[in-house]
Amino acid sequence: MPFPTQSLKHLRWALLLITSTVYAQTDLRGRVTDPAGIAIEFATLALYSAADSTLVKGTVSDSLGQFGFTRIPLGAYYVEARFVGYQPQRSARFTLSEKQPQRLLPTLQLQPGEQDLQTLTVTAKKPLVEQRIDRTVMNIENSILSEGNTALEVLEKAPGVTVDDEGNITLKGKQGATIMINGKLTYLSQKELATLLRGTSSSALSKVEIITNPSAKYDAAGNSGIINIQLKKNERIGFNGNVYANVARSRKNRYGTGLNLNYRSNRLNVFGSYDHAYRGEKELLSYTRRFRDPGESNPSRISFQNTVTDEPLYTNNFKAGVDYFLDSRNTLGLVVNGNVGTYANHGNTSNLLQTITRHTLADARSTNTDDSRWSNLSYNLNYTHRFKQEGRELTTDWDYSANGFQSNQLLDTRYVDETGAFTSRRSTRRGDIPSTTYVYVGKADYTHPLGTKTKLETGWKSSYVTVDNEVKYDTLSGTNWVRDFSASNHFTYQETIHAGYVNFNREFGSFSVQAGLRGEYTHTKGHQITSDSLVVRKYFQLFPSLFLTQTLNEKHRLQLSYSRRIERPDYEDLNPFRFFRDPFLYYEGNPFLKPQLTHSLELGHTFNNFLTTTLNYSYTSDVINWMMGQIDSTNTTFQSPQNLKSLINYGISFSASQSPTSWWTTSNFFNVFRNEYKGDQKGGDLNNSITSFTFNAQNSFQLGRGASLELSGVYNSKSVYGVFVTRPFYVISAGVQKQVLNKQATLKLMANDIFQGRRRVQTARYENLDLNTNIRFDSRVITLSFNYRFGNQNLKTGSTRKSGADDVQNRVKGQ
Repeated sequence: MPFPTQSLKHLRWALLLITSTVYAQTDLRGRVTDPAGIAIEFATLALYSAADSTLVKGTVSDSLGQFGFTRIPLGAYYVEARFVGYQPQRSARFTLSEKQPQRLLPTLQLQPGEQDLQTLTVTAKKPLVEQRIDRTVMNIENSILSEGNTALEVLEKAPGVTVDDEGNITLKGKQGATIMINGKLTYLSQKELATLLRGTSSSALSKVEIITNPSAKYDAAGNSGIINIQLKKNERIGFNGNVYANVARSRKNRYGTGLNLNYRSNRLNVFGSYDHAYRGEKELLSYTRRFRDPGESNPSRISFQNTVTDEPLYTNNFKAGVDYFLDSRNTLGLVVNGNVGTYANHGNTSNLLQTITRHTLADARSTNTDDSRWSNLSYNLNYTHRFKQEGRELTTDWDYSANGFQSNQLLDTRYVDETGAFTSRRSTRRGDIPSTTYVYVGKADYTHPLGTKTKLETGWKSSYVTVDNEVKYDTLSGTNWVRDFSASNHFTYQETIHAGYVNFNREFGSFSVQAGLRGEYTHTKGHQITSDSLVVRKYFQLFPSLFLTQTLNEKHRLQLSYSRRIERPDYEDLNPFRFFRDPFLYYEGNPFLKPQLTHSLELGHTFNNFLTTTLNYSYTSDVINWMMGQIDSTNTTFQSPQNLKSLINYGISFSASQSPTSWWTTSNFFNVFRNEYKGDQKGGDLNNSITSFTFNAQNSFQLGRGASLELSGVYNSKSVYGVFVTRPFYVISAGVQKQVLNKQATLKLMANDIFQGRRRVQTARYENLDLNTNIRFDSRVITLSFNYRFGNQNLKTGSTRKSGADDVQNRVKGQ
């Protein structure tokens, strides 16, 4: 059909107008605070034309109270700021011109309103998944699907994240993600961190941030990036809080309850929380191993092992803190966090060893009792000074944490004959495994604006960690316990890291650059006291980072980023002691592990703030991998961390969030990647690679009258990790919630992994290793929860405080 001539004229005029304004545009930035100078997050900002008061653009402020408008045509404007419970504030009229472009507004300070705050209702809700320039944010606080889960289970639903049965976390197909809590490392070992996350209720979580290519401001630890778990912190004016409870059923019963309290005045913010949870869990594990005689290529024996576990978990989490606003520019804070709990793994195992022709050689029945308890206590003292110059700030943190872990094991194995009767053959082993970790951290960060378009950031951080782990195993000889010196060991570890960084940010119109350099000096000393073996490492590493961003127009934005990162061995990985699951399977550390180093490159494109496409490539040398081996002569399998030669990971991901209707919001993540493992530094010829993909979908439906529905789905295709190949698995979950009691309470019903698709089915074929694994998790859970909010729930100011020790704590392992 011919295009109308009049429409062509209008189109030419529109194109001429667009062309003329593209080259006569500028950006505008500002900040919103309360009367005490505290940032107001999620304030609504509107840019109006001064000529006719027509709306030009709108936005909201971030966690620092900052906001910005980009690519504004030259002219006269004013900005109006609004937030619930405050009086609207309008800026003075200003003019953006080529000669005197005004790019930074004076701070907009909102005054409390006089209306009855209890009658106000806030209906806005953050999307479940947000795609930002440098990170993906999963907002947990109001999600139905997170209810009744643990923090570790919540991570499994995050885009691009997978968690295996040992609690190892993979990000975009790469192992080695660094877990932070409130922006700080935990300095826990992988095992201890997994237990801590299992012991942390999802009700305590606010959001999860996924940063695949962090800047030099962050610790260089983390082969595949950083996952930052933000805990809730109530900062509303006046007295307020909430109380919650949930009950759940999987193969076992579960329950949880908690209380959050907060009082906020103009000069003081006092907060505290406590929650208690019990988690019953029953898992089903199957292993099939094939063994060979010396010099034979075909297996002669086969082992069928089946284990049923009972894993009760009791956790207690508490937090108390105070922020004192000395004045509008100085804030002093103190925070105490604690996590105390017990975890037991009671397993009943049958291990049938037969010839390849199915003649029974041995039939072993084992009971394995592992009773663990832990306590994690951390203390943070922090100070913030805001200078008169807008955006200039100094923050300091001093942290101390004490982590205690105690495990008592009892492994009893008996053998049965062909009739099923117990024989006189028996082996019994007990273990006493205490571990303590102390962490000391000091850090300071300074931000200095150099004009309206340039910013300089610099800082220093020092950490000192001590670990003491003593393993004592005894075997039963007759009626007497005899020390097993071959398995007992006393291991101590000390680590000191000094780090400094500088970040330079500069905007050139629609183009921006951030260049950073971080230097870290590391001194470690691992002492195996039992054999008097000492491993000392001293090294200095530089970690550059570069981020380039180009805004092509309002719909298209490009970003290129590069970083170099390091993954140091976990303290438990360095400890050479043996942990026995049964007489035929054990784990042991490796004190000679070297850190792995990664070069990571990403190219991203964002379309219309809706679709983000990212190409990524990384090369990791000395990659740390849990390798499994076999001792055919004793029909035994063991697992130990080793340095492989390299891992190459590359792929493409797509992330999209949209609202197809006013009542339906959907967020989807799709990632195709390839992992290529090469080189066994023990002399083996490892070459294992595969192309995989993952898909994650989160959907939210508003049903009206305070009711909503959430539906999520996760699919992971066939993947590879070292010598292991994992079959595909999926998880589908759904939940519904309803606001009750005049919208002060919320009732939620959630079903996780409805079809029990979360299984870990693996094969390993390498050298003489021949293993099949099938783990059926206790992941189908039905949860009913109730949350009641009281006090003032309308005003929220301030930002979440981050301290300096959370990043170290991640490598202090627990249960």
